Amino acid sequence: MKMRRQNKTGAVFLVLAAVIFILLSIGCSTKYVTTDRGPQAYYQTGFPIHDTSRELERIFRSVKRINVTGHYEVYIFSPESRITKQDVGNAETYEQAIETVSYMNSKAGTATIVASTPLQTALITNDHVIDFPDTVITHFKDPSNSARRSGDRYIEQVAIKSYQINLIYGLPEFGSFEVLSRDKTNDMAIIGVRHPEEQNVDRAPVLRVRAGDPTKLAWGSFVYILGYPKGYKMVTRAIVSDPNRDRRASFLLDGLFNEGISGGIILAMRGDTGELEWIGMARGGSASRELILIPPETEIDEIDFLRPYDGDLFVSPVQRIEYGITLSVSMKSIQDFFKKHEDELRIKGYSLSRFFNP
Repeated sequence: MKMRRQNKTGAVFLVLAAVIFILLSIGCSTKYVTTDRGPQAYYQTGFPIHDTSRELERIFRSVKRINVTGHYEVYIFSPESRITKQDVGNAETYEQAIETVSYMNSKAGTATIVASTPLQTALITNDHVIDFPDTVITHFKDPSNSARRSGDRYIEQVAIKSYQINLIYGLPEFGSFEVLSRDKTNDMAIIGVRHPEEQNVDRAPVLRVRAGDPTKLAWGSFVYILGYPKGYKMVTRAIVSDPNRDRRASFLLDGLFNEGISGGIILAMRGDTGELEWIGMARGGSASRELILIPPETEIDEIDFLRPYDGDLFVSPVQRIEYGITLSVSMKSIQDFFKKHEDELRIKGYSLSRFFNP
């Protein structure tokens, strides 16, 4: 009798052990939880329900900081010169300038590695980050308020870009990059970095995140954004609004972004698996354009801030960010961009086919 009880007890113990083992196995392999309100949406609309820190750290190895500087020569004319747009292309025009000054303008952004070999690396970013116009024209104000055609207005300043410096950080040091392909309309660009000698591709790892489906985003979908606002390596979060707002499946975010986040990748979390997917790229915050007057850069150090300034002033455009309204480039647009330039990039040694299908 005692022997039977011991056998029965042992059998129960083995069953319980098996059940515990199965539950632990499920717990280890499952990254999501079905709540009492039902299964999650395709992309989660709440905070993550499991630790994503290591995965985000791994992904960030593929996200790099870039900086672009444009150098301009500015030619200043008097009203008596009567310079118009028709004169801008003539070299003799610039001999009439009453003054010439130089200035530089810089932009910061984020780029993500999408292809890499031991000799070269390709990254995607926003086109506006790398774009400096070749020529910037400023007209005299028309005091008569007469309705003149733009081409007939007299020009006060012509700024001509003399050169542009493109820098990228962390591959593994910092160096220059070239522009491989551009889409100004949809604000995308692919840039390339050539390595002076073969390097371990693990030091420039391609983004290993599945391409997601932005058409399945919903109001309130939770997302991560990885980038370099103000040059700082940061991960932030946002909530999706107005999903599928156009035929390219773009969407709005409420992220409080600063300059430099443009080009940062947007990641959404699957509701069924808890895996992160690449569903878009941060395009930048909503902004208003203002014009400000600034002195020549060469005179800034000599300004006496206790006295009124009476020197030369130049008009400079400034973007004022309206925080909390952030635009995006959807993964659908990114995939279309990759497909359009697939052949020319393959000739240059880059393959982007892994991002074509979700």
